[in-house]
Amino acid sequence: MFSRLVVIFLVLLANTCSRNKATQQQITSIQQKRWSLTEMEGQKLTNSPVWLEFDATARRFNGNGGCNKVAGEYELTGNEITFKKVISTRMACIDAASNERESALLRMLNDRTYTVRMEEQQLQFRDSGRVALQFTGKTKVKNTK
Repeated sequence: MFSRLVVIFLVLLANTCSRNKATQQQITSIQQKRWSLTEMEGQKLTNSPVWLEFDATARRFNGNGGCNKVAGEYELTGNEITFKKVISTRMACIDAASNERESALLRMLNDRTYTVRMEEQQLQFRDSGRVALQFTGKTKVKNTK
C-alpha cells in the first residue's frame, strides 16, 4: 500500500513539474508578440489603441496607453509578472473616456503583480483569480528602416 502511494505521489509530482515548465516556456514567449488590450476589469474593448510589447533581455516593456507612450520594467517569476517603474508621456487625450481608461491602465500596471495565464493568442493578467487585463497577441512587425 505504501509503495502505491509513493508511486502516485511521484506521478503527480512529475505532472506538476512538466506543466509548470510548459507554462514557464509559454509565458517567456510574451516578447515575441505585440499584445493589444481586449478587456480591462471585465469590460470588453473593441478596436483598442492600447498595446504592450515585452523585451525579455532588458526586462522592460513599452507600448501605447491609448493617448501616450508607456514603458517600464517587469519581472517574470514562475507564472507571476510584476510591473515596476511605469512611466508615460503626458499628452492630453482627446476625450474623457480615453483619458480615464489610460489613467486606470497606468494605475493597474504601476508596482503591481499579477498571475499570468496564456492560451493560444490570449494573455491574461489575473488578480485574485479574476481577469484584470486581457490581451490578444499579434506577431511583431520588424522595422525595416
